[in-house]
Amino acid sequence: MPAPALLTPRQFLRLSIGLLAPCLLLIPFFDQPLALFLHEHCAPARPFFEALTSRADRLHDLSKTHLLGIPLIFLALGLGFILCRWVLRSPAAGLFLVLLLTHELSMVAARVLKGVLLRLRPAALFTGSYHDLGFWHDAPHTGSFPSTHTAVYCSLFVPLAVAYPRHRLPLLLFPALIALGRLILDMHYLSDVLFSVWLVVLFTFLSGQLAQLPALAGSQPALVPATVED
Repeated sequence: MPAPALLTPRQFLRLSIGLLAPCLLLIPFFDQPLALFLHEHCAPARPFFEALTSRADRLHDLSKTHLLGIPLIFLALGLGFILCRWVLRSPAAGLFLVLLLTHELSMVAARVLKGVLLRLRPAALFTGSYHDLGFWHDAPHTGSFPSTHTAVYCSLFVPLAVAYPRHRLPLLLFPALIALGRLILDMHYLSDVLFSVWLVVLFTFLSGQLAQLPALAGSQPALVPATVED
């Protein structure tokens, strides 16, 4: 079985530019017009995305059930890393570690930034309650930037898509639908979603570098750099 791949610095830089540069244009110029357009034209799609998000949230809540004082999802990923690293001697060990760290750090970072930036959600825009970019409002309907839902679900699939690039399209379909749903449901602006994806990419990259340390990787690399062709 080939070792799972990790993001190279060059790939991380390209993805960072591709995700952060649009945010600089979206926030002052395009976020609000796009949100208004989706609000006016995408109402028929809302039931589908409401149901999809609700089911995903129920499953994720189940994965956070505590066993031995630890959420099941982190317990499973941690045990997967230990089993693959010290018992099976599998190159997949690093992937379990990357998934664990990326998932936790992406969620924490998104929630911290929400509390600091206090961006109003599109729902407040539609009521005419503000006329600026929506940041630093101590009012209801804050918490738009960045999107926690996007961070949660992308952090479970983006590391897999990086590790197995031949299967990246089916692996990214579900988190892409969740991210699109945040726009259709008037919960987030596009920049909120793109920045959350960048957080996931950031922690996927940093966790992949950490997984390469000899103390964690062992005698063989837990992950290998992705090839240019991938």
